[in-house]
Amino acid sequence: MNMKLKCIIIDDEKMARNSLKVLLSAYCPMVEVIGEGEDEASVKKLFKELTPDIVFLDIQLGNNNIFTIIEDADYSNFKIVFISAHEEYALKGYKYNAIDYLLKPVDPIKLKEAVEKTAQILEKERASQNEIIENLQKIYAQNGPAQIILSDSRGSHVIKVDDIMYCIAERNYTSIILRDQPQIVVSKNLKFLEEKLSHPHFIRIHKSNLINIHYLKLLCNDDGGHIIMSDGKTLSISRDKKRMLLNSI
Repeated sequence: MNMKLKCIIIDDEKMARNSLKVLLSAYCPMVEVIGEGEDEASVKKLFKELTPDIVFLDIQLGNNNIFTIIEDADYSNFKIVFISAHEEYALKGYKYNAIDYLLKPVDPIKLKEAVEKTAQILEKERASQNEIIENLQKIYAQNGPAQIILSDSRGSHVIKVDDIMYCIAERNYTSIILRDQPQIVVSKNLKFLEEKLSHPHFIRIHKSNLINIHYLKLLCNDDGGHIIMSDGKTLSISRDKKRMLLNSI
């Protein structure tokens, strides 16, 4: 299997982390360790800053239980493999859609199987996502440059979809930023605009932001939470939307 996987190892014992790294290097060379955590603070920091494909999680971190730490975390964009000496937590672990639950000391064959299963699942997910994008691009190419009609206090505006740079929502109002034209504020929420602009280069990157990726200038990697558009505007991006944006680009 040629697919490369980025991983994070969470364990409060350095020896356990090192042991897992040795096993991964020997049995799973397709896996790259991009981060390690040992307590609640480091775990939350890693989840915020990095975008792994797979996370190996120990159950007990000192006096803390990993389930209380990840309870409010967004783990939808990576796969989890629990590693623990406590077999009684296995059932609860699978409630987090874990790929596997491995007992310490880790069996290298079972570790390899868990990694290969993760790679297969990710390959299918990405193939499905690419197929959807390709189909949307074909539909858009057939329809040609679209126009939409949006109304504000001044009247109804006929707007070329390609001229829309991004949309910023605030409650039930949305500001539509246009290329070389004054912005338009409509009394519609962002969901309405997202459905109206159902084209592959429009992506909702945040609960308040919908962008046209043709006008994306910079994806900031300082904290992974911002982008800069071609007009210099800085916009927030949700952590779970970052991978989708990169795939679309």
